Amino acid sequence: MRHVIWLVVLVLLVSLPSVSFAALDDFFVSTDWLAQNRDRVVVVDVRKKPFFLLGHIEGAQYVPRESFLETRHQVKSLVPSTAVITATLNRLGVTPETIIVAYAEDDNPYAARLVWTLRYHGHSNSYVLNGGYDKWSAEGRETSLFPTPDPKPSDYRMPAEAECSDSRAVADDVFTRLDNPAVVIWDTRRDAEFAGTEVRADRGGHIPGAVHLNWTELQTEKDGIKVLKSQDEIVTLLKSRGITSDKEVIAHCQTGVRSSYATLVLLGLGYKNVKNYDGSWIEWANDPSLPIVNADGRFESAARVTGN
Repeated sequence: MRHVIWLVVLVLLVSLPSVSFAALDDFFVSTDWLAQNRDRVVVVDVRKKPFFLLGHIEGAQYVPRESFLETRHQVKSLVPSTAVITATLNRLGVTPETIIVAYAEDDNPYAARLVWTLRYHGHSNSYVLNGGYDKWSAEGRETSLFPTPDPKPSDYRMPAEAECSDSRAVADDVFTRLDNPAVVIWDTRRDAEFAGTEVRADRGGHIPGAVHLNWTELQTEKDGIKVLKSQDEIVTLLKSRGITSDKEVIAHCQTGVRSSYATLVLLGLGYKNVKNYDGSWIEWANDPSLPIVNADGRFESAARVTGN
């Protein structure tokens, strides 16, 4: 009888869906965590330079956005080459074992873009500070007006394998997945951008079939500062839009910055097949061979050969 019971239990366990052990704190850290681990972390500030000069986390290094965004083929804000990101890491004096925590303002996704870029290239020890500088300073934690001394440069060697190396999509990835029910194209832009009434490229509108959910809906306001919603709240929200873990999800925005935040959230929730389309709307809308739904709700189609 005991053997029968164990057999039933084994069958039930095998039949259960796979359980993911990922968590949001695999990609986002709290101000409490940073304060407790400050002596073993390199903190980087990706806000605009004047804000850094007006006050930053004590010891933080300033990292300009152009050091982790590249323009290629007239498409701006693409993920940089390994050589470019390695040069940035060398300047920071880090090694592959160094923990990097990036921050901006509470509602500024550029820290997420840097972290996604670092993880894409292989530096997995990188995290976003939840709530950013706003939360840190509001809590009265240590800040400084003085420039942080430059660290001793390192000879960084990027790991051979990157856990997020498949987390990037290009235009053909999106194009070949249109009308595929197993794929969600997640448009993380503002309502007006999605509708096409706010035009920030050659054309306004959205990718046909895209699901719209503004990335800011992933956040909530606590004590006047924007932070991530709870994991349960985010899962419920995503499910309500059909953005579920059984599907491949490709996120995009205007230049792949806001969608980087969304991508990290999905990875933190254990989604297995997630990509950030860093070319995003600025590339898609400026290519007349790619179809859109315009502000009038009309489908604009054009011939495109995949691989071009």
